[in-house]
Amino acid sequence: MTVLVYKSIHGLAPQYFVEDCELVVAADHRRQLRSSVIPRAYTRLGDRASPVAGPRLWNSLPSNLLQPDLTIQQFRWASKTYLFG
Repeated sequence: MTVLVYKSIHGLAPQYFVEDCELVVAADHRRQLRSSVIPRAYTRLGDRASPVAGPRLWNSLPSNLLQPDLTIQQFRWASKTYLFG
């Protein structure tokens, strides 16, 4: 899911997903997805939907993974290490 969000931020994903993943700069200067408009899910299944799960996962990543100069290969490796390491 995080790779799909990465692709949408960098313009490599389908347009319908790019529209759901808009970056905003938070008060602590982290680049976050617009978490204030993450749709509210009322079921466990709804929590797994991409408009909900994608921004939540992205916003939970450490700042070293949110650097705009990371290539997709670097991002995949680092996020895999962080999430499953």
